[in-house]
Amino acid sequence: MKLPLHSFLRLGALVAALALITGQPARADDEEGTTTTRIKFSDPTKPGTLKASLPWADLHVTGTTGDEIVVTSTLNEKGKKEERPDGLRRLDEEVSFELTEKGNTAVLQIVGENVWAAQGAEFKIALPHNTALVIRTEAGGDMVVENIDGDIDITSMNGEVTLRDIGSAAVVNTMNGEINASFKVAPVKTVSLSSMNGEIFVKLPGDTKANLRMRSQNGAILTDFPEAILKAKSENRSHGEFPGDAPEADAREAAKSAKRAMRDAERAIQEAGREAQLAAADAQRAALAADVAPAAPRTPRAPSIPMLPAFGGKSVVGTLNGGGVDIQLATMNGTITLRQIK
Repeated sequence: MKLPLHSFLRLGALVAALALITGQPARADDEEGTTTTRIKFSDPTKPGTLKASLPWADLHVTGTTGDEIVVTSTLNEKGKKEERPDGLRRLDEEVSFELTEKGNTAVLQIVGENVWAAQGAEFKIALPHNTALVIRTEAGGDMVVENIDGDIDITSMNGEVTLRDIGSAAVVNTMNGEINASFKVAPVKTVSLSSMNGEIFVKLPGDTKANLRMRSQNGAILTDFPEAILKAKSENRSHGEFPGDAPEADAREAAKSAKRAMRDAERAIQEAGREAQLAAADAQRAALAADVAPAAPRTPRAPSIPMLPAFGGKSVVGTLNGGGVDIQLATMNGTITLRQIK
């Protein structure tokens, strides 16, 4: 049974003490059958970076005042053997996670013979709030990131992305999923949020100084900022108002091409699991015929997220409090809502 993230329990001081003594990631099982491991950045006096590559998993990242990265997962950590109540031991390599650190960069990844078998895995991560994040999911999974002051770079194929109490730059790209971002202080670095199919909700402090560009192919663009603070105008980019824009007919054709690419990508995602199963079956049949152990099938790669067209639809540009940092919000099918934190 998949365990909800809120059911993870805190580990005691014993695990922390072990990490301090050995200088290596410490791990333990909590009472719910999850695994927790801890590691520190090489130089805790400087901001570190966490890079996560998760083919298909839910992720919840929380910034803390501590100096450790604490990862709790429904998967086992690499190298930790599962103790079965029936006394049997597993001979094949199970899918697990691995957490390493070098040069103030920590790397979290799924490892095993077929990493796609980790579908439905969940991760809860606590780390220093000034850590920068680079997160990639190739197929799906929801993400929640909160109380992080480091730069955030997220690419997600399917799933909602929620950013709470963010204090720096945020670049988020997703194929199918809502993006919800709330900034606890006015951003001073570029913010770029893009979804092919999903609503975009953004909350900014009232004193934010920004240059805005918001675009939706099929959806409204809304705000509660007063006109005295947010000065904006609509622009029709399908009529060549900007240098390099395509003629209207070309714009329509480009929009159709983008939609076709989106549908193709969605079909590819659905077929990825089926292709992996077929590849495994072919490898097994070939191995049996040759009387050798079958090789692991090649892990299918999810297609890259196509770029949103830069013309057509509805485009709004403007300034907040006279202008400042660049903020770009774009969706093909969804509404953009920009709200003021009062």
